[in-house]
Order: sequence, then C-alpha cells, then structure tokens
Amino acid sequence: MGQGASLRRRRPTVNGRPKHLLRPSPSRGGRIIVPAAGRAELWFWAIFPGIITVALTLLVLVSKHLPGLGHIMPVLPLMPVFYWGMLRAREMPYWLVFTLGLVTDAVIGAGLGMSSLLYMLFLGLVRTQRKYIHKEGFVIKWGYFAGLLGVVSLLYWAMLSFYYGLVMPPAPAFFQWLLTVCCYPLLHQGFDRLQDHMQARRWQVLHGG
Repeated sequence: MGQGASLRRRRPTVNGRPKHLLRPSPSRGGRIIVPAAGRAELWFWAIFPGIITVALTLLVLVSKHLPGLGHIMPVLPLMPVFYWGMLRAREMPYWLVFTLGLVTDAVIGAGLGMSSLLYMLFLGLVRTQRKYIHKEGFVIKWGYFAGLLGVVSLLYWAMLSFYYGLVMPPAPAFFQWLLTVCCYPLLHQGFDRLQDHMQARRWQVLHGG
C-alpha cells in the first residue's frame, strides 16, 4: 500500500526536471523550461534586425554632415529591410521602417513622409514576393533587390521633382541605386553569418544548449 502511493506520487521527468512544468518544444515534442535570461536573449535576437537597421540609418544621416559624402552614400537601411523582410517578416515591422523614414526626412530636409511612404512600399513589395524568393539562391535575391530598389528610387526621384516643382537631375539617383546594388552582396554575406548565429543561439536557448 505505501509503495503504491509512493509510485503514484512520483511524477515523470525530462532531463531531471518535472515534466508537467515544462513547455512544449517545437523540435522534439518534449517539454523544456526557458529561464528568464533565455527569454531575454530570444527577445534580443528578435529585435536585433531592427537594431541593425537603426544603426545603418544613423550612419547614413551622419554622412549627410560630411562634405561630399552624403551624395554618394548607398541606401544602407533598405538592405536589412530587404533581407529580414524576406526571411523573417515579423522581425522587420512596418512601424519601424515608417519611423526611420520620418527621421530621415526630418534630418535631410525632404518632404516629411516621403521616405516613410517609400520604405513601407519597399517592405510591402518584399513581403508580397518573399514566398517566391526566400529559398532562391543569392543571385536571384540580388536581382530582386536591384529591381525593387529601382522602383523605389524612381518613385523617390519623381516625388522630389514634384515637391520642388522642377525635374530633378536623374544621374544622382541612378548612381545611388547603382552603388547600393553593388554594396548589397557585402552586407548580405554579413547578414547570412549573423542569421546563422542567431538561429544557433535560439536553438541552444530553446533546447538547453
């Protein structure tokens, strides 16, 4: 009798932890506990693409105060917007690109809201095409980036021409597009390595690594 009661009171465990206290694991159907530090790390990696986008935006804005550099800077913020908007859409929200566009317009003195509109349009186009391109090779992704950036650059040139009431010279917009397209492979390679590290750390946190 006493032995049977003892067996009934003994609860199954997973890795020495009470099984009934653990959350489902998406990878092995078991249950794990994610401690507070682990949840904080998962949250950090979730917002990290946004942090990179903010940092690149600040780099572009700072360059505007350096003589001769602002006119030849690539459109750096749209590179992480494209990469993570294609790969992990939830980590590149519309409100973030809208806010960064407003800040950009306020600093450079363009029509307030133009960059916000175009950034959101760019992200929207990326999201509509992500199911076709996120598993493609780099060359296809690069081509999509160049095409979508070309659409946004053309619209920005047209909006600036309308805003100032004259036809703006197309050459600066073209060279900025070309420079951005040429620089994208370097950042894409860095983003790939970072994404691999982020995925590895997520797996380790969720599986007790």
